[in-house]
Amino acid sequence: MNNNELFDTWINLTKYHDRILKAMDYTLQDRYQLGVKEFYLMYYLAQSEQKKMRLSELVPKVGLSHSALSRLVTRLEQYRGESLVERQKDVKDKRSVDIFLLKKGEQFIQEMQLLISESLQQQMSEKDIQNIIRLLE
Repeated sequence: MNNNELFDTWINLTKYHDRILKAMDYTLQDRYQLGVKEFYLMYYLAQSEQKKMRLSELVPKVGLSHSALSRLVTRLEQYRGESLVERQKDVKDKRSVDIFLLKKGEQFIQEMQLLISESLQQQMSEKDIQNIIRLLE
């Protein structure tokens, strides 16, 4: 593969990724009025051992600045009059803030994962799915 083919492949891959991400965001916005960034934050919390992470650890995972992520956490703390997450100052390090996924947030992330999986199955061809699986091998 020459450099131009590699570059063209990369461009096509990023276009494909962006299209899927926008479809996921639209699906989540339509159903929950939450976006992909909120999904990622709750997903990473759900995957963590104690359903909590430091805000600073979430910054690179979610892909937002510290202040933007803090605003996102505030929105999730006030989601439709209920909290999906909770922030607490670390008792050992007062400069650190831990974000906890609450039970309601756990329910939401499970529902969101199911919705996204179903949406991807409907929107992607079998060839697309196989290409993604091969890419990850």
